[in-house]
Amino acid sequence: MSKPAPPAAPPAQPEPDPARKGVRWVVLLIVLSLAWYLLADRYTPYTQQARVDAFVIPVASEVSGRVTKVYVGNNQDVQAGAVLFDVDPGHYRIALDRARADLDAMRRQIGASTAGIDAAQASLRAAQANELKARQDSSRLERLYREDRGTISLRRLEIARASLEQAISQVAAARAEVQRAREQEGGSDEDNAKLRSAAAAVEKAELDLANTQVRARSAGLITDLRTDTGQFAAAGKPVMTLISIHDVWISAEMTENNLGHIEPGTPVGIILDALPGRIFDGRVRSVGYGVNVGPGTPPGTLPTVQNSRD
Repeated sequence: MSKPAPPAAPPAQPEPDPARKGVRWVVLLIVLSLAWYLLADRYTPYTQQARVDAFVIPVASEVSGRVTKVYVGNNQDVQAGAVLFDVDPGHYRIALDRARADLDAMRRQIGASTAGIDAAQASLRAAQANELKARQDSSRLERLYREDRGTISLRRLEIARASLEQAISQVAAARAEVQRAREQEGGSDEDNAKLRSAAAAVEKAELDLANTQVRARSAGLITDLRTDTGQFAAAGKPVMTLISIHDVWISAEMTENNLGHIEPGTPVGIILDALPGRIFDGRVRSVGYGVNVGPGTPPGTLPTVQNSRD
């Protein structure tokens, strides 16, 4: 009896290709990196397009004149209200004295006009009294003449009638004189246009004199100092710059994908080139609603963002 043939050996498995295995790992790594990049771009956004901003305030005198003293220097830290420089106040003191003298003269003129009004009103009262007397006399004579024509003469009656007409005219003239005196006065102290104008001139002169001492409107750092004692400072022309370093912020330019989880109050980490190795904590103050994609950024328009990732 013959023995069964032994089973055939299974075919040998081919050895895995190391290069193919490496390609798989590379593809997997690329997919994971891409997924991480897309998620990180939205959940942990970052940007290198950022700058530190602060308010830059040109400092100029509101009045023109010769600079008599400068109290600050370049890169000096100043507080709000600190005196920066003085302008010669001589001309402005003279202008203030003149304005005050004009105001006093206007008050005296108004006082004289008030006296004229009182006199005109007194004349009006006298004319009204004469009219009343003339009206009573005329009425009495008219009644007597109707009752008995022989009691009084017609001429006497005509004289009484003429006296009444004259008294009425005198009352009208007295009223017109009162009105003229009131118009000449210009009204009460509160409503008098001339008096208000003179008072406003005094306030303007006082303001100009106060503005000869130029002060810092806010705390900050002085830079770009361009004046010294003896130079002429024109009104409105800046002679130095004030940087408000006590209120600074960072303007960061982000892509649309970065904005999904950014809102006011979101905590951020800040790294400055000037201080490598240090991370500063901050919070988002606000998020801009739009940017300008065209060239140039004239005042009053939106900022331009240059995308460096393209």
